[in-house]
Amino acid sequence: MKARLVWLILCGIWGSTWLFIKLGLADLPPITFAGIRFIISCAILFPFVLIRRLPLPQGRRDWWLLVVTGVLSFTLNYGLVFWGEQHISSGLAAVLQATTPAFGLVLAHFHLPSERMTWVKIAGVVLGVFGVAVVFSNQLAISGRQALAGCVAMVLSSSCSAYSNVLVKTYGKNLNPAIIAAGQMFFGLIPLLIYGLTFEGNPYGYFDGLTGVADVQVRSEPILVMLVPYLRSVWH
Repeated sequence: MKARLVWLILCGIWGSTWLFIKLGLADLPPITFAGIRFIISCAILFPFVLIRRLPLPQGRRDWWLLVVTGVLSFTLNYGLVFWGEQHISSGLAAVLQATTPAFGLVLAHFHLPSERMTWVKIAGVVLGVFGVAVVFSNQLAISGRQALAGCVAMVLSSSCSAYSNVLVKTYGKNLNPAIIAAGQMFFGLIPLLIYGLTFEGNPYGYFDGLTGVADVQVRSEPILVMLVPYLRSVWH
């Protein structure tokens, strides 16, 4: 029962994020927006890790795992998501991100001997993507090169996320989920901030012009993001 409840909460958090990102992009440039989101998330998640006195990674390999998967799952994944969703609808973004399990299925086949591809798994992934497409069927139209580029960005982000997940499952079994999330977020945040400051300007200048919707998104959704690793640890 507890696992089902956690699963439903996670579905609600992840399912609504595409709409919130789309609304926030009306006032904030994409990479800066992503960076601000994860700064707030880190500010919430790090004290949680400290209070619970979770064990930090001990070996160099564990730290490198957090660096590599942080760049994959936060810098590249979310950077591409926020950039791509400027040019496509939130519904189409959700459908394209639903391809993550398909990439994960292929990558896990080569990295995890216990998770070989089967026809049942392939059918499950196809059915899942189809189901998401049905839900958002009224938002699937695209037009122009920018929209096509946005679609490509979303698919690439899915592949990065899937590869990060497979690497963590292969080499990070000894790490706490909250430690993984905090480490990935920290190392993935740094390139986002560097890019945002270099190419999108001082982030403080954008806050004065935030609409009510964007302001709520920036301040509240990182709290939901912070809840994900905790809920995942409960689920497991």
